[in-house]
Amino acid sequence: MRSHIKQLAHIGYQVSDLERSLNFYRPLGFSLKTRFAKPSPGGQIEVAFIELAGVVLELYQLPQGTRFDTPRCGIDHIALEVDDLAAVAARLEELGYPLDEGPVRESSPWSSVSFLLIRGPDGERLEFDQTAL
Repeated sequence: MRSHIKQLAHIGYQVSDLERSLNFYRPLGFSLKTRFAKPSPGGQIEVAFIELAGVVLELYQLPQGTRFDTPRCGIDHIALEVDDLAAVAARLEELGYPLDEGPVRESSPWSSVSFLLIRGPDGERLEFDQTAL
């Protein structure tokens, strides 16, 4: 199977309010690649694909009245590698995005990383990592 997989295509997040989520991710640098609605038995599913540095998120809002899936199949967070964690932290503060965790520095014999996490509008966690040389 490994020989058939080229790369990660995207990460899908169910969101409760697509417009609110887009307004959260755009200031972080994500740009809208495509947005559309598709029919379902319960009504329209609103979908937006956004991208930042090759990371593609599919944000989708189910029809009104559809139960929001809180557990999200165990996905705790996604992590984005950055080159200047202090600058990222400063920008998040400017945007008014509170830190959920960190900054934290963790070291092991094989690596050292500093990171911080924020939460999106629906509780999804977004981690920013800077690997130390």
